[in-house]
Amino acid sequence: MPQEHKSRREVLDAIRSLPALSALLSTHDGHFDFELDLEVSVYGRNYRGKKVGPYLRLLSYRPGETVIEEGAWGGNTFYVVVNGLIAVFVNAPNGERVKVAELQRGAIFGEMAVLAGTPHNATMIVAPDQNTKILEIQRPALRLLRKLTNFSDDLDRNYRRHGRRTLLEDLRLLTGVSIETIDALKKISTFRIFSKNHTLFRQGETINRLYIIKQGWMKRRYDFMMNDQPQVVEDYLGKGYFFGLEGLSQNQQWQYTAELMSRAEVLEISINKLRQTAEIQDNLEKLFARFHPPQIGSRIIPGKDVTNVTLGRRILMAQQEVITTGLVDANNLLVMDMDLCVRCGNCSLACHQIHGQSRLTRRGIHIIRLSAAKLGARQSVLSPEVCMHCADPECLTGCPTGAIGRFEQGQVDIEPKLCIGCGDCATQCPYDAISMVPRKRATPDTNKNFAWRIKDLLRLQPDPLPAAVDATEDLVAVKCNLCTGTTLNPAKNQKAKYSCEENCPTGALARITPSQYFNEVGQIEGLFRIDETHAIGRNIHKSDPLKRLLHVGGIGLTAALLIATWFGLKQFGLGGSIFGTLNMRWITGLVGLAGIVWVMGYAFRRQVYTRRRGALRYWLLVHAYAGVIAGLMLLIHGGNDSGGWLTTLLMWSFDAVIATGIFGIFCYAVAPRLLTKIEGSPLLIDDLKTRREELRREIGKVAGSPSEAVRYIAAHKVVPRFISISFLLRQYLKRERLEDMLDAAKADYQAVAAQLAPDESRELTRAIEAAATLRRVDALIYLHRLLKLWLPPHVLFTSLMLALMLVHIFQVVFYLAR
Repeated sequence: MPQEHKSRREVLDAIRSLPALSALLSTHDGHFDFELDLEVSVYGRNYRGKKVGPYLRLLSYRPGETVIEEGAWGGNTFYVVVNGLIAVFVNAPNGERVKVAELQRGAIFGEMAVLAGTPHNATMIVAPDQNTKILEIQRPALRLLRKLTNFSDDLDRNYRRHGRRTLLEDLRLLTGVSIETIDALKKISTFRIFSKNHTLFRQGETINRLYIIKQGWMKRRYDFMMNDQPQVVEDYLGKGYFFGLEGLSQNQQWQYTAELMSRAEVLEISINKLRQTAEIQDNLEKLFARFHPPQIGSRIIPGKDVTNVTLGRRILMAQQEVITTGLVDANNLLVMDMDLCVRCGNCSLACHQIHGQSRLTRRGIHIIRLSAAKLGARQSVLSPEVCMHCADPECLTGCPTGAIGRFEQGQVDIEPKLCIGCGDCATQCPYDAISMVPRKRATPDTNKNFAWRIKDLLRLQPDPLPAAVDATEDLVAVKCNLCTGTTLNPAKNQKAKYSCEENCPTGALARITPSQYFNEVGQIEGLFRIDETHAIGRNIHKSDPLKRLLHVGGIGLTAALLIATWFGLKQFGLGGSIFGTLNMRWITGLVGLAGIVWVMGYAFRRQVYTRRRGALRYWLLVHAYAGVIAGLMLLIHGGNDSGGWLTTLLMWSFDAVIATGIFGIFCYAVAPRLLTKIEGSPLLIDDLKTRREELRREIGKVAGSPSEAVRYIAAHKVVPRFISISFLLRQYLKRERLEDMLDAAKADYQAVAAQLAPDESRELTRAIEAAATLRRVDALIYLHRLLKLWLPPHVLFTSLMLALMLVHIFQVVFYLAR
């Protein structure tokens, strides 16, 4: 462990000895030029009653001690060598650690992890023969120190130098090219950083540079003429490609235009300088051929001949959406498969229970994609308003106190003690993933009576809504921290769990690796991948082995019990003695009772949000199969004789439980899929109700129109038609896009509208659009309600069945004892 020098004078002496930082101590007329920045950086100061800073620490490392480790997240600090020597090592593909450089006094390192939001790409170790002093700089100091010209220039220069070195070193390790070749490439190459929308090169320009894309996304555009008509072909590519190799041997022109779709890091190599080094030019094209980009448009469906134009366009649209929305650049992304989401809100409630304030809003970025290369594989995906733990988080960059940082698992989190409640992070986050809440939260009402607890257990009690935030003072920023530091993820557990994902009853939520989950963008990354993703989520939508195992086990156990029961009945009958008083009626009754106990396990598990008790989706599967087993066994247990009226009522209640449960399974399987086909972007039922009221008011305005003709047509033709049952059923059966439905509806009244004055025609069109849209909204609301419609009777019959079963068991035991 390094030793920290507490003396502020030693810190000031270290700053004074470093050319990049010495200007921080510059004076004019006896006053420091950067007095406030110096105070915050070296001494710290109080701001709104909270200590801010210091941001600089002087550390001493022993010989051979590791400063930073390759692959570790380190987005909060970087370093400057004060004295001594630092050796730089990278891990080769064969696992060997290779020394690639040495850093001396004044060298800045670790800044790439801070500026690019990636794990460290090298290991830094103190030289084995001497102690080394290092100045540690925390991220918030960046904004202050960038005012120093020398520091800003050195930082940018070091970032580019380190970026070029690591890129070329990775190339050497991947291709086996000689160190001499890499050294020669360093002299003729430039590492550049481009902003979004920068045009890298244009179609028709002469190829005079080679480009290697280290980070970022690119759109390629090829313009041509066909049958005297201009045509355009576009596609998208990610990092890991080598552009311009065809220009090495002869003068060539770019065949397409390349525009960057995000911040990009690019290595440029001058072809003119490269041609002056014959030995490099001879080997370069052969060595780097596998990094050459595919022909434009050829990788819409890799490995297949693309003949379906619609399919290709949809894949391109999905690629564009995932890239432009920024989802693909998330370090840890939460997505919801809307075909599986039953709109229960349990994910938000689980987040509220684990954090005391929900950090998950079921609104966000919605995309439609193809989960496989066929038109029928349409998937509706929602990325809710929850932190993506971005590679380049704007919230972290803009925090004035350093309260936001990147931690061990790559998660971006907020330290409440350092947060001053300014709200800058919340306003800067483009995904609305940060909320401001009172620092002192209201004490939750824990005085729940027994009746309330029973209703909550049986799901008769509605889920509580989080309290509204109306405070304006003493606020603190909160956001998703991947449940780190909570009771769900104690220190001894290595595998991360997330409350929202663990408490989704259908497995609709998944923490994913974007480039793996969105295979349409994973396929447009090159073979040369510099930085592997460190997202720690599980892609449960693609692979969920335990779910398959439970299905196999449930079906197998049900079949085995039925076969065993059939053999038992055939051999002994229902009342025939097997072992003393034990017979098949007793056995089936006990097995059915055990099934009911397992069924009730789901209700108890649903109350647990802050402990690891297995994912709720698995409990729901067990609940379903246990209910089937219990139902079959108790039907056999009842036999042909229903017994007295109490036993008959028990059997009827049990039949009702089974029937409502099967109806619930049907609703969960059908309603979400219908919703995704007709709703467009997912909406909460509260949003739909609000929209319904808006549409009703719009129709009411038309009904009060000064034009008698418009009032008559709207009241007697438009509204009756679109509010009819048949038009409601059309929403479910045709499942057409809202835009197409509205165009067809307006076309039906085109002749009528043509006979009206322009103002009247516009009023009629508004009435048509409002009435047709209202029916679409009604259809969505009914589907939302259908997802909950089965639950109250299911719980009611379950409660009745349990009460009658207790009476039945008491009767049996009482008469047996007599």
